Amino acid sequence: MWLEIFTLLVTVLLMVIAAEQVSFYRQKSWLPGPTSVLPFIGKIVDMVSRPFDFYEEQRRYGNLSWTGIMGRFFLFIADTHVMRQVFSNMDDAFRLQLTLGAPVLLGKDKNIAYMNGPPHKALRKMLLPLFTRQALGVYLEIQEKTIREHIDRWLAESKDSDEFLEMRPRIRDLNVHTSYQVFVGPYIQDTAMMECMSKLYFKMNEGFLAVPLNFPGTTLWYAARARLELIRILTPMVSASRQHTASGGGVRCLLDVWMQAVKVASAAEEGEEAAKITAKHNEDEEIAYHVLDFLFASQDASTSSLVWMVQLLHDHPDVRLKVQEEQRELRPNDEPLTPDIVEKMTYANQVVREVLRYRPPVTMVPHVAVKDCQLTDNYKVKKGTIIIPYLWAPQHEDFANGDSFDPDRWQPEKRTDAHSRSFLVFGAGPHVCLGQRYAMNHLTAFAALLVTQAKWNRKVTEDGDKIIYLPTIYPKDGLLVRLAGASA
Repeated sequence: MWLEIFTLLVTVLLMVIAAEQVSFYRQKSWLPGPTSVLPFIGKIVDMVSRPFDFYEEQRRYGNLSWTGIMGRFFLFIADTHVMRQVFSNMDDAFRLQLTLGAPVLLGKDKNIAYMNGPPHKALRKMLLPLFTRQALGVYLEIQEKTIREHIDRWLAESKDSDEFLEMRPRIRDLNVHTSYQVFVGPYIQDTAMMECMSKLYFKMNEGFLAVPLNFPGTTLWYAARARLELIRILTPMVSASRQHTASGGGVRCLLDVWMQAVKVASAAEEGEEAAKITAKHNEDEEIAYHVLDFLFASQDASTSSLVWMVQLLHDHPDVRLKVQEEQRELRPNDEPLTPDIVEKMTYANQVVREVLRYRPPVTMVPHVAVKDCQLTDNYKVKKGTIIIPYLWAPQHEDFANGDSFDPDRWQPEKRTDAHSRSFLVFGAGPHVCLGQRYAMNHLTAFAALLVTQAKWNRKVTEDGDKIIYLPTIYPKDGLLVRLAGASA
């Protein structure tokens, strides 16, 4: 009897394995990729243990390739044109997947990344006033103040210690503090509240890299609880900003800009459907959720780019010198930053674009096909396929000498079609990043202030030039530097 049961179980197992492998074989069609993958787990071990090498090996298969991970068929895309097709059809054939735990942490029914169609368009339209030139000027003043404070803190740390500072966690703190100050700064009661909110965000962020199991005691469960606690703290801030704006108070942060935009949208809305959408997004808790969306969007990618900025400016002293010279011309007396001055930072802006191109913080953006779709002339994607646009590929393959760091490639006379077609760091299509100008200003301001306030030496380590995923990319050693005042 037991032998019969065992035989039956083995037979069923072999049938399931065979069904999976046959399914992969049919879906891959002519696509290149691994000769075979392990049953059930596929290539998950390689992807988790050595992600950068895994993605690069996959890229070498060609513009389109396949693999299997955790029983799912994965389609890797390294071709710019096909990537743009995916990004442009997110209202129809494809949806953002992000990490497996992301829907729990971000709220699949509330987060703008998961919205599509008319609700998504309506929300984006409401959010556009948050990123006008006037609004960005308000944020820039806050960004500058926070960046200066943190650079001063780093200088003091280096002065009091002979140890090299690990910059990744320090830049992470700079970013989260900047975001909180820009978004809701006047409504944060004190330093203790700021630190509490920062710890909650970091706890929430841990969930993105956790095993996607959501039950009491798991990392994802604690992360989801941190998210709800942040919403509880942010919701009264929305109410306070609403009251401040209604009483004629001036704009001091993004939340105040939002409250003004809501008033204008409510007055200008046309039709019953528009009124419903406006009313929904006008609720205090709903706005708190979207503020948290902005916090998430502004953190990991910017932290990655700022870390690489510090490393690349150190490793290319000629570039750092040119940024310094431009600052001396534009701000000879360390004048405050303004939108006009930042726009005139031609070379610093070139450096920012090159940092983003050379080390794109988000190297892949998982999507899922929600229906069968003819992706290319000779390949049809099946519903349920996980699609991985590998953004690293066009940033390096479509540009001349793409593996070299060269800010001069962004000079107007040197630009080619690749500069507009293949620069996909902020995405494309209906979900293109709303806050890209805000992010660019933040990186430019940081570069301008860092080179005028400090000089630094990087500790060269064995892991310094290796790339890790957290989930955005960083130097494996966390970037170890010692800073001194610029005039020291």
